[in-house]
Amino acid sequence: MTTIITINPPSDIRNLAVFLREMNKDSSSHVGYLGEVEEEVYQTLLHNFSDLDLSQSFAVAYEDGCIVGAMGLDIDKDDFSAEVWGPFMSYKVNDPYVIDELLAAVISYSSIQLKHINFFLNKKNTRGKEFVLKHGGVEQGHHAILLAHRDELGEVNVDGIEKYSPQYEQTFSALHEAAFPSTYYSAQEIISRQNEMNQLFIMTNGDQFIKGYVYIEAQPQHEEGSIEYIAVSTQNRKQGVGTKLIKAALVNLFSFNEIEKISLCVEKENESALNLYQAAGFKMKHELIHFKITFNGREEIVHDNQ
Repeated sequence: MTTIITINPPSDIRNLAVFLREMNKDSSSHVGYLGEVEEEVYQTLLHNFSDLDLSQSFAVAYEDGCIVGAMGLDIDKDDFSAEVWGPFMSYKVNDPYVIDELLAAVISYSSIQLKHINFFLNKKNTRGKEFVLKHGGVEQGHHAILLAHRDELGEVNVDGIEKYSPQYEQTFSALHEAAFPSTYYSAQEIISRQNEMNQLFIMTNGDQFIKGYVYIEAQPQHEEGSIEYIAVSTQNRKQGVGTKLIKAALVNLFSFNEIEKISLCVEKENESALNLYQAAGFKMKHELIHFKITFNGREEIVHDNQ
């Protein structure tokens, strides 16, 4: 008996989180930035996946009540763009057009006239790459996902590393603004965000001058943490300052028992950053390819397969 696949907004967010987590464990269907812990994926879907409601941001394919495919758009309504979670499709599904219908559906749910959508696909995700290229996707670059494990860190010398104090506000602000002139957190925002979970560490020359800094955020409830920013002054580069700051950041993040590993993303072409993180103990986990689909409006995708 032939079963019918239906496509609708998600009816059970927990089941969707389980499906996404399972699909993303396989490099052949892996996409970047989704998260590796089921609870983290679930909480993201619940609270901060997109600028629009989840019913306007996710399309799910059901067969006999079970999820067999999904695609989500993490929409930035100010930029008229979206980052795609997907495409995800069970290999039990034989109809190749179901993935196309998922994209058409999720775009039709949205109230935003999107200008472009971005995919970050594992280089082993052949099915995803074929789908994106079929819809006119253009390769934008490569990203490396790096991973550091608690049990591989070893002994770390943190001499010379200290927590930020207000006396360094001027030199910290100058270094941050020079290193990251257009970024999501200003120097003052970083300073104001400091707490038990979010910490700013600096390395100084014993005066008012900062050789470098690293800003980290821990999320032990999601079993993860992140190195948000690291910068070294131009006159102190190639002296091991960056490596020492990263190791100190890992020591602090791993002080939370819930955090066993830290992952981060670096542009593959940025060899100096790659070398820095690998020298501090990170190892390559995934290579992602960034594709962009640009279109004039909803009709271009909706009618593509009709």
